[in-house]
Amino acid sequence: MCVCICLRKKVRSKQVKIVPFLTLLVIGLLMVMLLNIMPISANGDNDSLLIQELKENRQLWRSQQLKNYQYIYQQQCFCTPPSNIPLKVSIRNDKITQVVNLNNDQLITDLTFPQTIDQLFNIIKDAIKGNADEILITYDKTFGYPTRVAIDYQKILADEEITYTVENLSKLN
Repeated sequence: MCVCICLRKKVRSKQVKIVPFLTLLVIGLLMVMLLNIMPISANGDNDSLLIQELKENRQLWRSQQLKNYQYIYQQQCFCTPPSNIPLKVSIRNDKITQVVNLNNDQLITDLTFPQTIDQLFNIIKDAIKGNADEILITYDKTFGYPTRVAIDYQKILADEEITYTVENLSKLN
């Protein structure tokens, strides 16, 4: 009988040691997950810089008073066409008037797809206010418009990142 009791005690003591270890492991994993989900206070400083940059460049863009212009636009994402296709976008009186697929020189009839420069500024503002996990922006130094906007709304999700590029902006008569 003594042998059985001793063995049971050993098994129980091992079980008792394993339970706290597993509990600590689960708590540690939950803390890591929460840290990845919760916004970190350092983002506040980063957001302030992004907002300041946005305001300055939007003001520079507006000071140009461009109402008629064109540019090469591309939206890169895990989306259906005309995403991921370079487009030549023409703007007249602040409205998209023509979109041409540069891969085949065909007109795109859906004029709501590409973004105007003002719409890109709004996308940036919304991403900042929405606490996107990563926002990388490059602005044109002369005109102030965004030349590249890369947004990853949630790092833990795959395939929801989006990048907008604007190149070769020129005035139209």
